[in-house]
Amino acid sequence: MKAAHVRYEYKPFYGSSHWWALRQCTNLPASTRVLDIGSGSGAIGQVLKEQGVAELYAVEIDAEAREHVKNIYKKIAGDIGEFSGQKFDLILLLDVLEHMTDPFAYFGKMVSMLSPGGKILLSLPNVAHWSVRFLLLFGIFDYHDRGIMDRTHYQFFTRKRVRQMLRGLSAYSTQAGEPQLKRCVFDSSIEPVEFLLPEAMWNNLFWRAISKVRLAIARILPGFFAFQHLVLAEKERT
Repeated sequence: MKAAHVRYEYKPFYGSSHWWALRQCTNLPASTRVLDIGSGSGAIGQVLKEQGVAELYAVEIDAEAREHVKNIYKKIAGDIGEFSGQKFDLILLLDVLEHMTDPFAYFGKMVSMLSPGGKILLSLPNVAHWSVRFLLLFGIFDYHDRGIMDRTHYQFFTRKRVRQMLRGLSAYSTQAGEPQLKRCVFDSSIEPVEFLLPEAMWNNLFWRAISKVRLAIARILPGFFAFQHLVLAEKERT
């Protein structure tokens, strides 16, 4: 199997989870402590570094991927335990929790590692996406090397299940009296079909207009058209 930084490519395309995440990260103070879980290619970290953010940290279980991005982050670890007791202002959980055997507990741990007022950016594949539903009509539930049906996914999510995780957060809190999330803002992503097309087809204003329409539809009917469910979760200050 290919290393994480090769398998999971950077998606800067309009309406993608990476495009959304970077929009949430504009104008971050240079002192912002960022923890990138499952850093992969390190593309998000590289963009933040170029924006002047210096306190960049990451967790990546793939040793080859860690070696590939070691010059981007101030510290990159193979296990979250290496950051035990530390607090962060921003935690990136992009396409990560579906690879966990107990994603609810892991998310609770991440919230406990947030500084008061800190934020988590979360993206999860939508197993109720129309493409999965369509194939199920014909009894097809096959795994692939990437996408919603990535063969390394242990968990599947609908928007309802994401809400259940957020509502049940207190049950997974690792510290008594720990401040909880004060707000969670949902959004949607669209399929990164640009990976399948020649650049001449998608790098133009016409394609951008089509992507805007696709994203608008995904936001109106996320259960059916959202490729991923996106959440900006912010922690209480006290």
